[in-house]
Amino acid sequence: MKIFKVINNNIVITLDQNNQEIILMGRGLGFKQRPGNNIDENLIEKRFSLSSSDNEEFSVSQLLSNISLEDIRVATQILNYAKDIFNTKVSDSKVIALSDHIHSALERYNSGVELKNNLLWEIKRFYPKEFTVGKEALDIIKQQFGIKLPEDEAGFITMHIVEAQMNQTIDDLDGLTQFIQKVIQILKYACHQEIDEHSAYYYRFVTHLRYLAQRIFSNQISIEKTDSSMLEIIKLQYPDAYQAAEKVLNFIQNEYNCRLASDELIYLTIHIEKLIRHTNTD
Repeated sequence: MKIFKVINNNIVITLDQNNQEIILMGRGLGFKQRPGNNIDENLIEKRFSLSSSDNEEFSVSQLLSNISLEDIRVATQILNYAKDIFNTKVSDSKVIALSDHIHSALERYNSGVELKNNLLWEIKRFYPKEFTVGKEALDIIKQQFGIKLPEDEAGFITMHIVEAQMNQTIDDLDGLTQFIQKVIQILKYACHQEIDEHSAYYYRFVTHLRYLAQRIFSNQISIEKTDSSMLEIIKLQYPDAYQAAEKVLNFIQNEYNCRLASDELIYLTIHIEKLIRHTNTD
């Protein structure tokens, strides 16, 4: 195995049999090395294989030139923790992106620069389980670097965790959060009542909205019609929830210039019915 590119003293890139870049990391792996030199495989601690779509997502070489092995180790530990909690696969690109964020956050802290997270309240509200992992991430970072980052950073890390759970990248995570916020506001207005935001039904509803937003933002929307008889049954069985779901659906279609299948009206109605029923019985 030979070096294709030296990133820094600890990171080099090699090529596999298909000429795809493989990132190798290890203490001293790139020290005084040049392209074409043999790689000491005993020094390899971690290896990452990035797909072409990952490489389009960011300049890998530029990111890797800044981050350290410690950044990578901490990011890997955080995402492995999230993976265990949510039973989610995490691509190598997410590890590198989080490593870069951690590196930047530590640099800001050491420079006395505090970056406020304007969506922190919404993040806590819409992604409570992921935010718990984000707070745990701050403890992991403190254990490694001796620095306790502010809660705003837990919010930023939470969004990395949210993205890691998605099958594909959402470029506008702020837009994703605002999408959920707007839908919840429309729902409250349509139902003329508050919603229990601490219930499992609320969490499931928000999870559904996240994946709906993912499909809308990535233009992967199916507009096939479902059996109209099923829609009529749902409409008759849950009239209040159905009316609220119609308002939510119309808002989404108008606000985001998209058409949604009637299936979506069924899903929204069922979720909203459970939310209303749960809130009214408490």
